Amino acid sequence: MKILLILALCLCVVPAFAAPTACVTGSYASYQALVGGCTIGNALFSNFSALSFVNSPGVGALTPSEIQVIPSGTPTDDMLTFVYLNANGTPTPVTVNQNGQIFSFGMSFDIVVAATAVAPGLTGIEMSSTFGNTSPGSASASKTAQLVAGGPAITSTVNDGGVSNVLGTYNGTIMPVSGVGTFLITDTTSLQAQTGMVTQSGFANSFLLSSGTTATPEVGSLAMIGSGLVFLSMVASSTRRRKRARDLKDLKVED
Repeated sequence: MKILLILALCLCVVPAFAAPTACVTGSYASYQALVGGCTIGNALFSNFSALSFVNSPGVGALTPSEIQVIPSGTPTDDMLTFVYLNANGTPTPVTVNQNGQIFSFGMSFDIVVAATAVAPGLTGIEMSSTFGNTSPGSASASKTAQLVAGGPAITSTVNDGGVSNVLGTYNGTIMPVSGVGTFLITDTTSLQAQTGMVTQSGFANSFLLSSGTTATPEVGSLAMIGSGLVFLSMVASSTRRRKRARDLKDLKVED
């Protein structure tokens, strides 16, 4: 009888420890250490990989503690923003300014999406990046989503467009995705100095989980990185793009 009682107590306790929690602002290292992942709305984020750097000599890498992860959004419109920090935890852009210098790294994580009444599945992805460059052809960032069970790899890319750009947030194309289950998300970002300087403050992943209208992501958490940085424009800029896409869909429905 005592053994059965102990087993019953164990079975009651395990789910409490295994249940994922809501995603909160923290270092990339804290996201790597998550047990069972974390959630934004109906989506589960987990299995954050190591950072894989391919930098040129003399260009330092970032540690997992020097990248801040800021979650925001709603059950139908999720976002993870990645902000570069210095060793003291202050948001600090990465800059390369000597011809041939390269700062580049990749990482991956899983997003598990289940069909619900308000979110039928993952329907779109978008990569955004906050950068500035004084020479063309020197900044790019991309993310790819692919069902682990098999399916096409869908990629959203943003780059400098072959021209110089003032420091600001630039958005890639919202790429349509269709499916439910576990998606492997792969992010890569690259800066290469040519005849000028390239600066990047971070990037953001947006996940659309509704075939209809999308909601505005929460922006309160972005204020934590301090005034004067351009990250506050990241959510607003991405939201405007999605609002335009929503308006076009509404017009088509009315027609």
